[in-house]
Amino acid sequence: MKILTPILLLLCVTLTAKATDLSQVAAIESSSLHNHSHADLVELGQWNFAIGLGYGRRTNPLYEGKDTPLYLIPSISYYDEHLFFDDGVLGYSIEITPQLSISAITQLNTHAANFSRWHPSNFFVAQTNSAVTDNKFLPSLDVIYPQTDEEVSEQPINVSELADREWALDAGVQLNYFGHSDWMLQVNLLHDILNVYNGFNGQLKLEKAWRFSSLPPLSIKLSGTLDWHSQKLANYYYGIGERDTQLTASHFTADSGINRTLCISANYHLSSNWRAAVSYRLTTLDSSIKQSPMVRDDHSDTFFVGTTYDF
Repeated sequence: MKILTPILLLLCVTLTAKATDLSQVAAIESSSLHNHSHADLVELGQWNFAIGLGYGRRTNPLYEGKDTPLYLIPSISYYDEHLFFDDGVLGYSIEITPQLSISAITQLNTHAANFSRWHPSNFFVAQTNSAVTDNKFLPSLDVIYPQTDEEVSEQPINVSELADREWALDAGVQLNYFGHSDWMLQVNLLHDILNVYNGFNGQLKLEKAWRFSSLPPLSIKLSGTLDWHSQKLANYYYGIGERDTQLTASHFTADSGINRTLCISANYHLSSNWRAAVSYRLTTLDSSIKQSPMVRDDHSDTFFVGTTYDF
């Protein structure tokens, strides 16, 4: 039932948009890998489908968390005069000026992807685990050993020892400003509308695209993002409490903070339908998350190399 509940939530969102999106391999990767931007030519009122074939990987920063190999990356988008759906983001947009728009949007919160194999961020990935098992993990905290509280609090906790972290559906307001020379500024503020973590998150993103007159098939995109998470969000996903273990010495309360992401992607059009694609994304975790006993690495990265076919 725990698996069926989030799947029904996802179906509800996508049916509202008159589409099915079991396609995103992390909403945080899809737009870069498929190179969607305001500068791209989009035909209004038409569904756009693309599929990426190649090899890549998304790392999981949690202890015993499984890295996700990327082989097949579908993409679905639809833009009307107001309604849009872009790789898991459903929204209704109003143009204030030719450069500025405001939108009401909803999307699945991506933090749950580190805890659930069935999250859309991992859905279309081959069911193989490329991560190397680390046999240096300390014993489960459920086993009693003669240790001090300080020693217990310093022990890492494997994700398999934790209580389930549920999927969350966020909704809120987004502003987009499209400048000249193919750059964009995006700001949003979202809230958990299903009361899973009952908190907020926000994003400030600056994106720049380049196209070259001397080499028309090539396009390059660079983006930098600040992702703010509230204390309630951070503590729900990365805090350690009674739901996880009765050992109070291992409890941890996460705080609000800002993750930082840098992404670069390039596309080279080989024909009207085929293009070569390469992308790299690095997310550095805020100390409010990194200090959690369940978090092994202070960053997560994603890379992909392959080809994309636009239907």
